[in-house]
Amino acid sequence: MALLLGLLVVHMGLDTLARLRATQARLATRGDGIVALRVGRHTLRRELRFGVQGRDWAADSDSLALRAFRGTALVCPADSAAVSLSVAFRGDRAPDVTKDSVLLVTEGGSRTARALVAIGAPSGACVGAPPEGFVAATWTVETVAPAGAVVAMLFEHGSYHLVDGALRYRRGRSGRQPLTPEVWASTSGWITSDGHLGVELIPGSPDVGRPWAGYLAPYDTP
Repeated sequence: MALLLGLLVVHMGLDTLARLRATQARLATRGDGIVALRVGRHTLRRELRFGVQGRDWAADSDSLALRAFRGTALVCPADSAAVSLSVAFRGDRAPDVTKDSVLLVTEGGSRTARALVAIGAPSGACVGAPPEGFVAATWTVETVAPAGAVVAMLFEHGSYHLVDGALRYRRGRSGRQPLTPEVWASTSGWITSDGHLGVELIPGSPDVGRPWAGYLAPYDTP
């Protein structure tokens, strides 16, 4: 009798432990789903709000290719076109000549992209000190910049992908790096309708949560 009672107690203990582990796994999966949704939704909306469809980004069934803007520089006035620009910059990170380009915007609204090839100490005769939060520097671009540029938007070429269960980011020819846990089904993807770009996220399992579809940016269908 004592042996049977002991085996019963052990069985009940193991069963309780298994239930606790299963509950813990479900909670962890649910937590991953919440993180994946919040990170993906915030990241995609933030990236797209600075660009225009067809000019700065384009979506297809597999990917969302874009100019990923990382900061803005005020360009000091210049009498003529040149490859060196005196700027005051503020952004999410420091400029990197190995991967960055600049989108130069003139007073008239024209936009021209140039590769960034060098960063130097500030020079020139800009009036006054840079605005608070901005850093003065000299940027050298690959070819002559247009005269009259007033703003330089720093960007890198990248693309977002919903593949292998996660939202992934790819810069240039590098691999697709995961930004979220791998919780989404392969049926997740971009949706375009009624002049809008959205994303549909389908959970890979019921523990992840409910499907979610949401608006990301205006989309002008050709």
